[in-house]
Amino acid sequence: MEYTDSYRAFCERLKISRKLLDYDQVRMASELDMTRDEYANKETGRTMITGTDLKKINNIGMDIDKLLVNVERDVNCQILKGKVATFNNTSEIEYVKGVVTEYMLYLCEQHLDDFTENVLKNIRILKAFDNISSKNTGSMLKCVRDINGITDQLMISEDLGISRYKYSKIENNKEYPDAMVLIRLYELYGYLPTMYLDLYDVRIEMLDNIYDSMEIREQDLIIKFIDNLKQFV
Repeated sequence: MEYTDSYRAFCERLKISRKLLDYDQVRMASELDMTRDEYANKETGRTMITGTDLKKINNIGMDIDKLLVNVERDVNCQILKGKVATFNNTSEIEYVKGVVTEYMLYLCEQHLDDFTENVLKNIRILKAFDNISSKNTGSMLKCVRDINGITDQLMISEDLGISRYKYSKIENNKEYPDAMVLIRLYELYGYLPTMYLDLYDVRIEMLDNIYDSMEIREQDLIIKFIDNLKQFV
């Protein structure tokens, strides 16, 4: 496997982060359920760090996005996350997320030219999630493929440097993308690695990020919309 400069930089950041936690390789290996030699090979780039490894690294408090692509995730606004969480159960929450998504997209589409490119990127992924949610299928990777109009899995798998079979497993949520694939996905499409690892609810995070960029009048409309839903759900 060919390791890129970006992957080598990730391995170096991982080593630095481990030392900042005052972990030696034995302690780190224990946290990741592997031997010290297995971990050493991964940290030095001799073997690949898997998506499952990354989820465990996240669990010990390391910033996966910062490690992989040297970018920090924006979690400044969590207003809608808090509002949606007040509903009673999972089915209600999923329903509310769906109708709030549709309402927010409607408001956004009235003045798309007013948003920055970064917000537009979030709007596109939110719309893609709305589309696949109605079909009860898909994944973050499927959303990215749809947004970019890529109909052939072989084309995107070649861009990512993996087989079509491996790509299909990732898109169908049967396998997490490894560190190299996550770095390539970010370099190609600009979405953070953690969005592909089921570490948080991507849709509610996009709702909050978009909400934070909207005018106060629209924010008030969305809050009132959610509050009114309590009468019907």
